[in-house]
Amino acid sequence: MAGLSSEQVSKFREEGFLLFEDAFEAVALEPLRIELTQRIDNWGEKGIAEGLLSDPLADLPFHQRLSALAEQLEHPEPLLGQVHGKLRTAAMFDILTNPDLLDVVESVIGPEILAHPQFNLRAKLPHQDAGVVPWHQDLGYLEADAEETFMVNFWIPLVDATPENGCMEVIAGSHRAPLIAHAAGMGPAGNFKGLEDDQLPSGERAMCPVRQGGVVLLQHKTIHRSVPNVSDHIRWSLDLRYSDPRLPTGRDEVPGFIARSAETPEQVCRSVEQWQSIVEASSTAAGA
Repeated sequence: MAGLSSEQVSKFREEGFLLFEDAFEAVALEPLRIELTQRIDNWGEKGIAEGLLSDPLADLPFHQRLSALAEQLEHPEPLLGQVHGKLRTAAMFDILTNPDLLDVVESVIGPEILAHPQFNLRAKLPHQDAGVVPWHQDLGYLEADAEETFMVNFWIPLVDATPENGCMEVIAGSHRAPLIAHAAGMGPAGNFKGLEDDQLPSGERAMCPVRQGGVVLLQHKTIHRSVPNVSDHIRWSLDLRYSDPRLPTGRDEVPGFIARSAETPEQVCRSVEQWQSIVEASSTAAGA
C-alpha cells in the first residue's frame, strides 16, 4: 500500500471523512480476534467455575458468541469489560503500527506520527441501547487545546459493517465548524456525551458501510454517530487516532507513543513492552 492519493487527501480534507476500502490486509485483524477469543474463553471458564454460566458456547462464531454469553448473565459488565476499551496487547500494538495504516496517516499529516492515547475497542451487541452512540465530535471527548491539531481518526470494523449491524453515519463537511458544546447523558441509554438535533449543521448525511480491511477516516471535529445494531450478530470495531507528536493531544494525562518519525527515528516505539512501559511510567509519575 502507498497511502492515499492526492485526490483522496483532498476529499478527506474537504469533507472531513473518507471511506477507504482495502486500506490494509484484512488478515492483519486476525491476531486481535484470536486474543479476544482467548479472553472470552478465559472468562467463560471462570464463569462456569463460579456458577455464573451454564454453557461457555465455545462452538459459536466470533461475531455471535459474546452476545449469547451476555444473555446468560444477570450482570454481564465484567465479561464485556474484558473486550472493551483500551487493550494494550501485542495484537493491538501491531494494528496501531501497521505500515499500511501509517502510510495513510503520513499522506495526510506527514512522517511525524503519534499513536494517540485515545483509542477504543468496541463490541456493539445486537438490540442493545448501550451501544448506540449519538451524534458527536471526537474532539468533544478531548481537551479543547487539541482543536487545531489535525487528527486522522480511523474507524476499523473487525466484521463487515452494515447499516443493519450499526455502521457509522457522518455529516459531510461538519468538521469546518468549531467545537460544539456536548451534553452528558445522551444516546438511548444516556451513557454518552453528544449533540442535540438542533445543534447539528446542515450537510449531506452519509452512511458508511465498510468491509473488513477497509476503514472510515474521520477528522476529529467531524460530526458522526453509529446507528442501532438490529442484526443478529455483534458489530466489532476499533477506533484509532493519530496526530503530529509536536501538537496537543487533548489527553495530556495519558501518553501515546511515537509510531513513525523521520526526524527522531530513535524515539519510535518498537514493541508492545515498550508501549506498556511508557504508560506505566506515566502512571507512576502522575501518582508520585
